[in-house]
Amino acid sequence: MIINSEKLKNVSQKILTAVDSNELSVLTETLELKTVDNILYMNVTNKEYYARIQLELNSVESFHATVNANLFLKLVAQITTSDIELSVTDSYLMVKGNGTYKLPLIFDSDRLLEL
Repeated sequence: MIINSEKLKNVSQKILTAVDSNELSVLTETLELKTVDNILYMNVTNKEYYARIQLELNSVESFHATVNANLFLKLVAQITTSDIELSVTDSYLMVKGNGTYKLPLIFDSDRLLEL
């Protein structure tokens, strides 16, 4: 999936404010990226709230990844290319822009964690 970096940075900045990094918990530091038709949903939660932000894509995509929220969001903020490519390979989210980065996916037992 290829996304305009400015659009992704904009929604990433908004969802970053909802990430609770005060508590040491896998759940509170987790970001779920999931598409439904041509909408990319970015979800975070802690034990008190659930936050979701959406980004309209240019085409219908099938995509699902759950990663460390701060790692992904801060990486996106540093990318200076015009587009960012996201893909899932094995147990990693691949982020391409200014280089290629592998972020480990977060699993619950043998399934990808869903928020």
